[in-house]
Amino acid sequence: MTGNDQGCADGYVGQVERDPDGMLWAVLYYGAEIVEREQVRSLRKGRRRVTDLVLAAADNYPNGPLFPAAVSRLASLPDQPAPSGRRLSGVPHLV
Repeated sequence: MTGNDQGCADGYVGQVERDPDGMLWAVLYYGAEIVEREQVRSLRKGRRRVTDLVLAAADNYPNGPLFPAAVSRLASLPDQPAPSGRRLSGVPHLV
C-alpha cells in the first residue's frame, strides 16, 4: 500500500470528547490507541487544541507515535474507551 491508500486506522485522528462527569477533553488517537488527552474548557478551545495536537504529531512523528512514552504519560488518567458512534455536535473534529 502507498501512503494515500492507507485508511484512517493508520493515521492521527483527533476529537473533542465529553466524559461522564461533563468534562471536555481534546483527544489524539493513532489508530485505536490514545496518544494524548488534554482537558479543555470549551468546545471551541477543544477544536483548536485538537487541530494543534494532530498537526504537531504529524510533523514530529509522521510514521506514528512512540507508544511506550505516550502510555506512561497516560497511566494516571482514567480509562477511556476508543471513539464510539456517540459524538458532540460539531464533533468529530478530524484533521
